[in-house]
Amino acid sequence: MRTESKSNITLTYPDEIGFAFNPCIVKIDGDKVTRAIIKMEASGSGSDVVMFDAFRGRMYGDVREYIQTFFDAVPFGKVNYSEAERTELGKRVSFEVVVSVSGSDDVTFSFSVFYVWGALKIGGVERYNGFRRLKWFKGYPFTFGVYAAGGSSILLGRDGAPEKFISLSDQGVWNIPLKESEHTAKNFYLISDSTGGLREVNFDRTFDLTFRFQYVGDGKKTDKVRIDIVDGYDEGYYLRWINRHGFYCYYLFKAGEQSRKVSSDSAFLRNNLLSYDMTYGYEGGAGRMQSMKREDSLPICAPLVDSETWDMLFDVTTSPIVDMFAGYEGGVPKWVSVNVVAASYTKGGAPLQDFICTIALPEVEIQKL
Repeated sequence: MRTESKSNITLTYPDEIGFAFNPCIVKIDGDKVTRAIIKMEASGSGSDVVMFDAFRGRMYGDVREYIQTFFDAVPFGKVNYSEAERTELGKRVSFEVVVSVSGSDDVTFSFSVFYVWGALKIGGVERYNGFRRLKWFKGYPFTFGVYAAGGSSILLGRDGAPEKFISLSDQGVWNIPLKESEHTAKNFYLISDSTGGLREVNFDRTFDLTFRFQYVGDGKKTDKVRIDIVDGYDEGYYLRWINRHGFYCYYLFKAGEQSRKVSSDSAFLRNNLLSYDMTYGYEGGAGRMQSMKREDSLPICAPLVDSETWDMLFDVTTSPIVDMFAGYEGGVPKWVSVNVVAASYTKGGAPLQDFICTIALPEVEIQKL
């Protein structure tokens, strides 16, 4: 948390980076404070205003619900697979806090916070924008995400040899695609921070329900992402989801046996208008209406993955945005939305273990009579 004092009033507010689903705390202390009006504005995403009354000169407010509204209109399924793009999963929010003071003029504070559409784990230490190891299944669309502080660039290496620089001009959560037509790595890609602008951030849980912001490292060139190439693996279900850090993730799962559940919902409807005959095989005087519902579910598995990959895949079970790859149309990847069935998951201590979950496939349209 950051603090600022003015006219015997102390304002406590979030650090430089925040997460929209974690507490977004604003606190005000001053003997004669009566109320505060907090104005929030995100460029291109509208604005919100909220008012808090003080009690004995103190005010405490959590504005996370208002921060989340700035992401309501984000087109999560629209991903650029042609070039690097700053996504809308990160937004800088400007705050103006107008504090009313009994018997004195209002006092105004201004600050800004860069918010990410995500949530950090409560308890312990969690690192954001740290080193990650991913897999790219050749033949499928793929991107990787990084947070850039602004005016940064990354170095893309192919099989250990530097290939090219990619410029990240503005602060934001960036999504960077890899395309088979442009890159020919056989084993792996290594993405490095060439300017120090992709700093890893350390968040430490504190007792005031906020996070202590701290940069990790000295800002020199560091490796950020290693992408291992997986070729000749073309059977299964390829999923895309957004993890808790606001990055798109991808993985090709093997499929289990499909389960189909059919349920009925029927209602009696007396037919007094039509003739009492056996048209279509029904007794007109009795009448009937029946509706059937079909739900298809499919267990999917990532066999024998390491602990880090298991943790990465587990985020698919809590992501509200999960898509299944449905092939290419005119060279453009198409996706359909699926849901992950709620369940309990157990992570063992073995070096390699299976990750298994169940997805509910898109609803099947059926007949109704």
